[in-house]
Amino acid sequence: MANEFPLPEPLSNPQAVYPDTTAMPPPEENPAVPPAYQAPEPVAAPPIKSSPFKFIVPVVGGLVVIGLLIFVISKVFSGLSGTAKNPAKTPAITINYWGLWETPSIMAPVIESFEAANPNIKVNYQLQSQQDYQDRLQTAIAGTSSPDVARIHSTWLPLFIKNLLPSPANTVSATEIQTNFYPVVANSVVVNNQVFGVPMNMDGLVLFINTNMLKQANLSAPVNWEDLRTIAKTLTIRDQVTGKITRAGVALGNTTNVRLWPDIVSLMLFQAGANLLNPSGKEVTSTLSFYTSFAAPGQYWDDTMPDSIVAFANEKVAIVLAPLWVVPEIQAINPSLNWQTAPVPQLPDVDPLNWASMWIETVPKNAPHPQEAWKFVSFLASAKAQQLLFESAIKERNLAQVPANKAVSALASQNPVNAPLVAGLASAKTFYTGSLTHDNDTALNSRLIKYLEDAVNSTIKRQDPNKTLETLNLGFNQVLSQYRLVTPLPTPTGQ
Repeated sequence: MANEFPLPEPLSNPQAVYPDTTAMPPPEENPAVPPAYQAPEPVAAPPIKSSPFKFIVPVVGGLVVIGLLIFVISKVFSGLSGTAKNPAKTPAITINYWGLWETPSIMAPVIESFEAANPNIKVNYQLQSQQDYQDRLQTAIAGTSSPDVARIHSTWLPLFIKNLLPSPANTVSATEIQTNFYPVVANSVVVNNQVFGVPMNMDGLVLFINTNMLKQANLSAPVNWEDLRTIAKTLTIRDQVTGKITRAGVALGNTTNVRLWPDIVSLMLFQAGANLLNPSGKEVTSTLSFYTSFAAPGQYWDDTMPDSIVAFANEKVAIVLAPLWVVPEIQAINPSLNWQTAPVPQLPDVDPLNWASMWIETVPKNAPHPQEAWKFVSFLASAKAQQLLFESAIKERNLAQVPANKAVSALASQNPVNAPLVAGLASAKTFYTGSLTHDNDTALNSRLIKYLEDAVNSTIKRQDPNKTLETLNLGFNQVLSQYRLVTPLPTPTGQ
């Protein structure tokens, strides 16, 4: 079945599941809308008596005057010559750069390279805390304390775009973005043929697999979703007395302890052909049913398990879907864990489709030095800068995210951990349901994710799928239309 997830298998204990007829939460009521000298008179000299030296004095005086003139003239020309050789230096301009995640030591080689080529510009890198970052940045760029360069998540662009400056013609063009970066980048940062930001690296979703568990069962990494379900069934272990899961096959199926579940569900919806700007139809309902089937009673995951990434690190689950940024966390919890990555499963008989997530460097409209800021961001987009960042991160923490510039991403693919992500970026999509972007509770991502969460949970409770779909569609439209991403739906008659 192309572009459609299969129906879940019959439950092993169907009598334990009862339909829940509790009404879904309605769409938001009255939601908060995001949202240029006078010379002195001569004094008469006293009379001088005639002297035998009256002819000598003028001669000597004349010689002295000539000597003084020669001395002064030589000094003047000497000064001019010195000025030509040592012109006055223009004071350097300092641009303030608000960054996230990367430490100053990792960013140092990139900044030093830029400053060496642009000695009149200095970069003051300020690593920000993610706590309340979105709110703090919004306040700063709307006022008089704006940084010159600021990092935001690509999905924040609808919220920030009115306060951002697009790239000048002599820096980064839309054509350069389309040529040097993956399609998902151009689709995210180019608006009306104007560039509003540039990513330095990329992330997304890959499979993390416990290598030992896979080998012990003589299994290979799954290619499609049915493969994954079969492998999960094989690798799931239950207590023979209580029936409780002691080792889960895969972390999927709910919203409580599957980290980044919104990204996973959004990926599956895209693969099924759903339009997330207008989620409707069987593509949505069948996808929600398939996703939740993994955590149904008697299946391969449940809400008694720990957080999925923690469970994977502690060998409580065989397979998880996650971004590469969880690698340091896994290694910190269990340095001896034998694991591998693989591409995310696909639907059969259709083109592959993957998930991407990115942070982008932007220039606010109120930046004190916008020209210099965009010159720096243009450098950050270059293959040279992204290779410097990649090598610096490898040196400091033995791991680097995949560079966004295609000319450099091949470096990352040489590492088998990164290779599946790199291979999938050409066919990747993203959406405003990306999770853990640290936006506030009333921002675009958070509100859409809440509607998606309600839809997943109502599917788990076996509520009316048509009502579930209607509420999801109306909720998404209500939020997206406030950011002018879609046209508002007409108000139903009688309301």
